[in-house]
Amino acid sequence: MTEPVLTKEGQQALEGIFSRRAPVTQEGDRKRVLQALSLLMKVQDLEEAGRELVLEAARLVLPPTYNSLIRRVEDPTEFKKFMIDIYNDMQVYYAVPRQVKRWDIPKAKEIRRPADMKVLAFNASPRVRGNTGVLIDEALRGAKDAGATVEKIRLQKIKLQFCTHCSKCWEPGFQGFCALKDDMSSYVYQKMVEANAIIIGFPIYVDRECGQLAVFFDRWLGFAQAALRTGQHKMETEQVAMIIGTWGVPWVDTYDHIIGNVINILNACGIITVEALSAGGFEGALFGLDDKRKAIIRRFPEELEKAYQAGKSLVTG
Repeated sequence: MTEPVLTKEGQQALEGIFSRRAPVTQEGDRKRVLQALSLLMKVQDLEEAGRELVLEAARLVLPPTYNSLIRRVEDPTEFKKFMIDIYNDMQVYYAVPRQVKRWDIPKAKEIRRPADMKVLAFNASPRVRGNTGVLIDEALRGAKDAGATVEKIRLQKIKLQFCTHCSKCWEPGFQGFCALKDDMSSYVYQKMVEANAIIIGFPIYVDRECGQLAVFFDRWLGFAQAALRTGQHKMETEQVAMIIGTWGVPWVDTYDHIIGNVINILNACGIITVEALSAGGFEGALFGLDDKRKAIIRRFPEELEKAYQAGKSLVTG
């Protein structure tokens, strides 16, 4: 295929998008952008592609990890404010928006009785008073106000070993939840079985969920799939879930693909996600805290309200 002709600005945009990507990963991604660009030019009957068309093609075919790089090329001034000045200027730090997006997810048709619901929340953040924890607490407050019983576990505080993939949990007649002897085996799995609703809150580091949640999911997925296969430890009623993902950049849709992946992991465990929140804007000079070391999301009560209402909805249907 003949490569499309680019204007000077179009070529600069293309190079800017790939400027911070490893050369070994660029070839395939660049090829896809150029293919999409050729198709867009053909549809629009253009002989050369400018900056805006290059950005459009990039958004169509590049994975979400390119989002920040595309924004950097699209609006350098905004990018500098949100990604550089936010570390050096306290006025900018406090002025940057902190947003929570409540996903539009079809709800279950049946109406649940909140008084019969047990909600178990897992906070995967290593911070005690971080934004993730505050949003989880608001969701739990909503569920509790609706009449449900609530409980929270911080993964940072429990004894949580790495899964060794020994497959003991898959063996017929295996007693217990897991061969490893830690807090997961002694009480966490049992609480998971007894819960009607699960809340999982986690920060996103370097384009992925935090390590605490990754280890937790390694342990959970083996147990859950073994339970589905053997019929042991199976819930009598359908479990539902709520996901809360937080991150540094202020663009609230940047890591929705990570939240989507978590939703799919839960689905593989037989748990249906009915609520999800994306929350961004927690980078900067104080790394998402204010000058009193409190989570900065507390300064945005209208955003916290979304978590509260989602928590209510989690147990009411």
